[in-house]
Amino acid sequence: MGFHCSDCVFASFSLHEESGLYQGACSRGYTLANPHVRVSPECHFAETPEGLVPTVDPFGEEYLRTSNVCEQFRRPHDSVR
Repeated sequence: MGFHCSDCVFASFSLHEESGLYQGACSRGYTLANPHVRVSPECHFAETPEGLVPTVDPFGEEYLRTSNVCEQFRRPHDSVR
């Protein structure tokens, strides 16, 4: 379980109506993708927003993740202080 990018205030997701899959964006510059799909552009879509994780960091380098979220992860109630 744990947190996902879909729980973060910096992430947004939209449903691609033609395919029925979700696509995500991170305003912090991370590229969100499905780690189980290796072919582009298919890797940028998932059945649920939770299936998308950071794979490329803001500097264009591969993001070697140790969890489903990056270090800049913030929940909505964390930002209201």
